[in-house]
Amino acid sequence: MTNGGDLESYEGPEKYKNPPLPTICVPTTAGTGSETTAMTVITVKSRNYKMTILGKSMLPSVALLDPSIFSKMPPFIAASTGMDALTHAIESYINLASNSFTNAFAVEAIRLIGKYLRHFVAQASDLEAATGMLVASNLAGIAFDISRLGNCHAMAHPLGGFFDVPHGVANSILLPHVMKFNMLADQGKYKVIAQLLGEDVSRMTDLEAAPLAVEAVEKLSRDIGIPENLGLYGVTEDKIPEMSKDAMLSGNIKINPRVTKIADIEALYRAALK
Repeated sequence: MTNGGDLESYEGPEKYKNPPLPTICVPTTAGTGSETTAMTVITVKSRNYKMTILGKSMLPSVALLDPSIFSKMPPFIAASTGMDALTHAIESYINLASNSFTNAFAVEAIRLIGKYLRHFVAQASDLEAATGMLVASNLAGIAFDISRLGNCHAMAHPLGGFFDVPHGVANSILLPHVMKFNMLADQGKYKVIAQLLGEDVSRMTDLEAAPLAVEAVEKLSRDIGIPENLGLYGVTEDKIPEMSKDAMLSGNIKINPRVTKIADIEALYRAALK
């Protein structure tokens, strides 16, 4: 609107000269945290590709959080967007760019999601649950806008580009697989995640508690009705090499807690396929 030209030419950080128009954002899901972020993701259908435009001046001028807007939200939308928020919180918490500031936001977001997501899916009009999820989404958005994400989001975007898999669903299905892959790099944060999601890990070592974090995520996803694999959304194995190449272009790969090669991404896609 303020720069003209071809939208695709602005892919990447700070590729535009003029600041955007002022924006007032009212989130209509408790998931994306877009009202807190300095980026936008746009699907380019001709390329089966989701591109990102970044710039600090893209931060919304005002964000209004109104939980009453969720009163008629379908349960599956509440579930998938809520799992997107959880993925934001977990990935921003465990990645290499996390810090004390982002950890504080991410930890509280995980706690709120563990407490409220099931109830929110059951009854989105419940103001306490809706408020808890809306705040969680916002906090997770602040965290990942600063520290970014990891393999899960790098892999989720190609799934949307190639197969139109809803972003929250892609993250929900991928998250346990990516967490298992990253467990080797854990230094105690998985135990915190497990505890925040309701697991009793008080008498466990970090190593003993880590698998319970993954199990807690799987249990939550299953309870709220998220499909268990990508095959149910028509994802086919023949596109894995192309999707993996796209995923490796994401800056999120570089800050994933475990060093990741393209063969790892391909294996993760295959694990999530069935």
